[in-house]
Amino acid sequence: MRYSIQEKKPERDYSGTEYSTYGRYKPFLREDFNKRCGYCDGLDIYTGGSRGFQIDHFKPKKLFPDLETTYDNLVYSCPYCNRSKWDYWREDKGFIDPYNDLYGATLYRNEKGQILYNDDCEQGEYIHKKLKLNLRRHELIWIIEKLKKQSDELDFFSDSLGENHPEEVAILREFKKVQKEIKKYTNLFYDEV
Repeated sequence: MRYSIQEKKPERDYSGTEYSTYGRYKPFLREDFNKRCGYCDGLDIYTGGSRGFQIDHFKPKKLFPDLETTYDNLVYSCPYCNRSKWDYWREDKGFIDPYNDLYGATLYRNEKGQILYNDDCEQGEYIHKKLKLNLRRHELIWIIEKLKKQSDELDFFSDSLGENHPEEVAILREFKKVQKEIKKYTNLFYDEV
C-alpha cells in the first residue's frame, strides 16, 4: 500500500508585504505548509512547534543570494531536513520543490510509514539520501499521527453507539483502555518536545 508523502499539499498563498529578512515570513510559511515540514511532512509539534522549525532556502542562499528573501524560494522545514539539505544543490535531477506535484509523485510512504522513492528514479533517490528521509523518526511520527486519527475515530464511533449496542460498547471500552495508554504516551511525547 502506498500513501502520499504529503498529508495535504502545501499552498503558496502569500501576497503580502515583501520583507527584507526571510524570518518574517515564518508565520505565513507555517500556514501555507499546514504546520508541516515541506520535505518529510512531519507536524511542527514534534519539534517544539513554530519555534523549533526552520526556514529552508530551496535554492540555497549561499549559491543564490538574490533569492534569500523571495517567498517562493522558502520552505517551512523541520531542523532534520533543513540541516540535511544544507547547501547541497544540483540543477539536473536534484531537489524538487515540495510545492511541485512532482514531489508527491516521486516520494511516497509505505504501510509502515517509511518514506520511499519510486524505483529507478535517480532524482527520488538523491532527495531521499540527501534529506535522510530514511530516519526512523519520520516513520514514528507518521505512525503516531495515524494512531491519533484512529483514536479520534474510535471516540466518535463509541459515542455514537449509545446503549442500543451493549456488546459493541463493551468491546470498545477495552479498545479505549488501550487508546488511553496511547494517548498518555503521545501526550508525554508532546510535553517533552
